[in-house]
Amino acid sequence: MSETLSNTPETNSLARELAEPLTSKAAFYFSLARRHVRRARTKKILRKLSDEQLKDAGIDRSQIHSGPEFEVDTRLLSTLMSLR
Repeated sequence: MSETLSNTPETNSLARELAEPLTSKAAFYFSLARRHVRRARTKKILRKLSDEQLKDAGIDRSQIHSGPEFEVDTRLLSTLMSLR
């Protein structure tokens, strides 16, 4: 009989229970960040286009919603969050 050698470390159920939620959350936040970057890039490009270019693309300037943009100091935000 032949014996198969495996180089993969054996993981117990506790390690799997800890690793699976972490990888799931990491994948979620990575996709969220990627979506945010893609959306911000698209908005930036649309803001730079002239009215003629938007008309050629079939987009009305009023359809572009940039939404409110706020700049918040990180220290202020962390202080406010610690008060919760």
